[in-house]
Amino acid sequence: MNILIVEDARDQRLMLSVILKKKGHQVLEAEDGVQALEVLKAHPEVRIVISDWMMPEMDGIQLCQSIRENDFGRYLYFILLTGKTESKAVVEGINKGADDFLSKPVNFDELDARLKAGIRIIELERALEEKNKELSGAITTIEKDLESAAKTQEGLLTQPAKIKDAAFDWFFKPSKHLGGDMFGYQALDDEHIYFYQLDVAGHGIPSALFSFTLNNILSETGNGSLHRRKIEGSSGYQLATPGQVLASLNDRFQTTAENMLYFTIAYGILNNKTGDVVLSQAGHPRPLWVKQASRIVEPVEGNGVPIGMMPGLDYSSVTFQLSPGDRLFLYSDGLTECDDGSGEQFGEDRLSNTLAESFDEDIPEMIDRVGEKIKDWNQQDVFEDDVTYLVMEWKP
Repeated sequence: MNILIVEDARDQRLMLSVILKKKGHQVLEAEDGVQALEVLKAHPEVRIVISDWMMPEMDGIQLCQSIRENDFGRYLYFILLTGKTESKAVVEGINKGADDFLSKPVNFDELDARLKAGIRIIELERALEEKNKELSGAITTIEKDLESAAKTQEGLLTQPAKIKDAAFDWFFKPSKHLGGDMFGYQALDDEHIYFYQLDVAGHGIPSALFSFTLNNILSETGNGSLHRRKIEGSSGYQLATPGQVLASLNDRFQTTAENMLYFTIAYGILNNKTGDVVLSQAGHPRPLWVKQASRIVEPVEGNGVPIGMMPGLDYSSVTFQLSPGDRLFLYSDGLTECDDGSGEQFGEDRLSNTLAESFDEDIPEMIDRVGEKIKDWNQQDVFEDDVTYLVMEWKP
């Protein structure tokens, strides 16, 4: 082991050095604390310091304190040599960072035992350093994988688009690399367009993977998909109602003791020719109906148990008719439950007021307005929960 002896008495320093070298240790010497700090900086191989307490320039206690206050890139085991035997002196040394004590004159058998204890601690420290390096490498790999997965998730998001007379745009900000929110919209036939927004419970990888799965399932629109049901007594299919879609999802995904994932969702179908919307909700925040002609923002009533909480549930639907220029604003609870740091949430009222300020703005401007409001409210770069919202405008 590489050991530094700090002792102003030359004969004591020489005697310790000879004994330690006979034991197979590599030894460096310093006359006082100031010189010792220079030696420690120049020799990173030193792991144990044996220092006298009483020395000129910088005594042993000051040296120990300086070592603990500075980063030498490794742990230095510090043994204090002292003629002081009273408990007050020992307490002072420990409080300043000393690991062990040796009384003067030094008993060399005791010194050997103290060194063996110090070496065990140093070896444990080295093993911990190696584990930390491995862990740091693993964390770096995981972070790169998460960044890659986040890009994949972003690629799954349906791009802002206009489908017939309905325009869609959105805001998506996960709380971490990956989010449990998801949304989508797609034409079902020449007249009907489905749209949804969901929020998987929890955050991170499990929630994101579940949202990937749900996105893939809801993206399928052909016969045999959730969006179409076989007509009894016929080989044909018809569009499933939003309530039937949610009931099918609930039958398929039930929470278990091993898998505590469940999700909320708002799912609707727009009749592009008439503006009629049929909407079902399962524990999701109420979508906001932005009525252009009357310049009113009001929630779309509805409720339902989150998907996966209880088997065999039926889900009701509400039907309403959009007027040209009306918008629907679907969002996750991370938006309204975002707090300002003091515990006050953004809330539905502030959200409705913000939307009411955007009647004369196009959809991207509305999205930006809400985004700026929530960022100003939160005053943080990262939200505690995923913040997602989807805007649909019907403008025939």
